[in-house]
Amino acid sequence: MRAWAGTLLACAAGAVNLVALTALGGAFAGIVTGNLVTAGDALTGHDPARLVPIGIAVGGFTLGALLWAASPRAALALPLVAELVLLVAAVPFQLAGVEPVVLALLAAALGGQSVVGLRLHTSTTYMTGALTTAAHAAVAERDGRAAVAALRQLLALVVGAVAAALLPTAVALGVPIVLVAAAARLLRGSPA
Repeated sequence: MRAWAGTLLACAAGAVNLVALTALGGAFAGIVTGNLVTAGDALTGHDPARLVPIGIAVGGFTLGALLWAASPRAALALPLVAELVLLVAAVPFQLAGVEPVVLALLAAALGGQSVVGLRLHTSTTYMTGALTTAAHAAVAERDGRAAVAALRQLLALVVGAVAAALLPTAVALGVPIVLVAAAARLLRGSPA
């Protein structure tokens, strides 16, 4: 159940990041590395206005990670319910066109989700690590199961992004809502 929950969360992260990137100012909600590299470009004067959504995304992600890290270590489903609340709260702001608030809520949700991913011992938002894990497991450890698990997370991220890309933005936010709710249900009563 935990592996499936992690896969659902990676899929949700793909959808959230696609919405953030394409509809909320060009920042990722949960890919801090990409945001920091983009910030470097913006700081050179190429597009300084991009610093605003990047700052919101990195700040929201950090706040979410900090808040979720303070939750009881044994908690898995409860932090996902909190993530679900943020995702649902983002929808009316998206409909009203208040992009900075939507981005902050989505980034905080993925920051919190990253903490749950750590507790599940899987990557749900940090896919560079998942790819590295897959390569290392396949070659250095000859561990096909670990490689397949990491590749499953990468594929789930892409599937979530594709699902979100096929829908209007306000509807696309429903994709991660359904996926996070399903993951929380799978983890209900499961210790960390």
